[in-house]
Amino acid sequence: MRRLLSLALLAAAVFGTDAGAAVRVYRPDDPSQVVLQLGSSSGETQLAQLRAASVAAPDDVDAKIRYVDALIAAGARSGNERYYGYAEQVVQGTRDPGTPALTLRRAKLLQHKHEFAASERVLGEILQIDSHNRDARLMRAQVRLHLHEPQQALADCTTLMPFVDLLTSTTCIAQARAAQGDLQRAQALLLRVLDYQRGEDATRSWAAGVAAEFAVRLGDASAAERWYRESFNLDPQSHYARITYADWLLSAGRFDEALQVANRGGSLADRARSVLASRDAGTLDAQRLQLAWQEADARGERAHLRDRARFELTLLRDPAKANASARASFQDRNEADDALLLATTAAATHDRESLHAVREWQQRYRYQDVRLDTLLGASR
Repeated sequence: MRRLLSLALLAAAVFGTDAGAAVRVYRPDDPSQVVLQLGSSSGETQLAQLRAASVAAPDDVDAKIRYVDALIAAGARSGNERYYGYAEQVVQGTRDPGTPALTLRRAKLLQHKHEFAASERVLGEILQIDSHNRDARLMRAQVRLHLHEPQQALADCTTLMPFVDLLTSTTCIAQARAAQGDLQRAQALLLRVLDYQRGEDATRSWAAGVAAEFAVRLGDASAAERWYRESFNLDPQSHYARITYADWLLSAGRFDEALQVANRGGSLADRARSVLASRDAGTLDAQRLQLAWQEADARGERAHLRDRARFELTLLRDPAKANASARASFQDRNEADDALLLATTAAATHDRESLHAVREWQQRYRYQDVRLDTLLGASR
C-alpha cells in the first residue's frame, strides 16, 4: 500500500480541480517586437478598434477602461497571458492611474499574477473611499481566500449581501465556510440556493464550479460530474470552467472527452491537457509543449510547474523529476492542487520531508479532501 496507489486515486491527485493559474506578465525586451497580431478575427478586430480609440483620446478614462476590460476578457477566455500584459501596460501608462475604476483593474491584474497581498492592499484603498463598491468587495473576498484568511473573506461576503444577487453572495459565503473547515455545511448551503436560484449564466457557471469542487473533496464523483458539466456548458469560453472540467475528466480516465474539452481552447494550459489526454509523450504536440515550458522558464514564469509535474509523472514516468517540479510549485503557490500533487509525487519517491510539509499545510488550513486524506494515510 505504501508503494502502490490505485490508478483512480493517482489520477485524482495528479489532475486537480483548481485552475486559477496566473503567471508573471510577459514583456519583450524590444518594445517593437510583435508578440500578438491583432485584427486576425472579429474579436481581435474589436480589440484593435478599442485600442485605437484609447490611443486617440489619451485623457478618456472610459475608453481606457473599455480597452482594458476587453483585454482582460480576452485573456480569461483564451488563457493567453499576453493579453494581461497589454492590459497592465495600459493601466500603468495612464496619466491618472488613481481613478477608482482603473485602480480596480490594477487590483484585478495583481490578483491574476497571484500578487494577493498587493491586490488586497489596493482593494482596501478602494473600499475605504467607497465601502459599497461590490466589485472590489467580492474581489477582496476571493483574494483573502487565496491568502488563507477565511474569517476576513467571510466578513466581505456577508457585507456583500445587500448589493448582489443571492447566488453570488451564497457562493462567496460557502467558499469562506469551506475554508474554515466546514465543508459539508458549506456544500449544503450552496446546493440549496443552486436548486432555486438560476442566476446569470456566468454567475451560475462559477457557482456550479464551486459545487463541483466541493463534491470532489467529499468523494462524490456523480455530483462532481454533474456540476462540472453544467459549469462548462453554461460558459464554454471560460478558461476556468473549461480547464477544471478537463481536469476532472482526466482524473476519471475519460481521455477522449477530456481531449474534446481541452481542444476548445488554445492556451498553454489547454495544450497541456490535450497532451495529457493523448497519453503519448512522443507526439509533436508534446514536444512543442515542453519547448513552451522551457520558454516560460526563461521568462521567469512558474505557473506551468504544476502541469509539467503531471506530464513528468504520468507521461514521462519520471517521479523524481515530477517531485522536484511539484515541490517548486507548492512552495511558489501554496494551493490545494499543489498539495495534492506533491503528496502524490512525494509518495512515489518516498520523500518524507515533502509529505510532512503537506500534512502541516492540511492541518494549518483545515483543508478537507478525501483524496488528500487517502494519499497521506497510505504514505504513513
